[in-house]
Amino acid sequence: MNIATSKGKPTWLLISLLLVAAAFTVLILNLAHAPRRVSAHSGEVFGPACGAAFLDGKVDPAEWSGASTQTFLMDSPSGAAPFTASLYVMNSGSYLYLGITINDDEFSTIGTWLPHGDGFRIDFDNDHDGLLSEPGDDVLDIFAGSPQFEDDYIYVETSSESDVIGGGTSNGSGAASRMGNLNHFELRHPLCSGDSLDFCLHPTDAIGFRLEYLDAQADGSFGSSQFFPVFGESSEADIVIGQCSIADIFIYLPLITK
Repeated sequence: MNIATSKGKPTWLLISLLLVAAAFTVLILNLAHAPRRVSAHSGEVFGPACGAAFLDGKVDPAEWSGASTQTFLMDSPSGAAPFTASLYVMNSGSYLYLGITINDDEFSTIGTWLPHGDGFRIDFDNDHDGLLSEPGDDVLDIFAGSPQFEDDYIYVETSSESDVIGGGTSNGSGAASRMGNLNHFELRHPLCSGDSLDFCLHPTDAIGFRLEYLDAQADGSFGSSQFFPVFGESSEADIVIGQCSIADIFIYLPLITK
């Protein structure tokens, strides 16, 4: 195609406009076919909140008074009856603390499919991209039975195993007990342990998470799983890390010598 003026010379302005229009068309086509990121965050945000608690399996209101907290229903995809849970979230200068109470009707320490009984699995979205259970994501477990705490990671999509098995270290601790008509669970995990299988969080960072309650029945059988916010690998709430200088509460037994 020969684009020229009445004198036979190219109209450079018109050529430039055509090139810009062509580039714009290519950009629009690329955007139309590009994969769209779907926001998976529920809008439920915990923190920033500063605090530290002594982990004795009792979510003491005094110890957790500075926590960011919500009470909510945990529903089961199987249609089982929901549980009512309260989640408390806070961090010190070095650790993330989670306290949870739930109105289960018993405190089961063992089960056929749950060797450590009732417990919570907490899946984290380490890179906060809206997708859970990606290889390398952190998973924390807290159980009614012993051992009550496990530091795990996703080694293949949706499947987790101990950090120790994966060549890392177990970082954190937890405790659980029955108080009145509620099961209580407490745990802590370093904000940045240095283990490549753990998340590394700093003040103002946000990390996605999902709670799953695993309900063992009194007779040892498996009951159901309940979730918050809801069941699904792309549904999560958020934790925002606070700028906190509070010291952690560790109790060490005295050395006994004979």
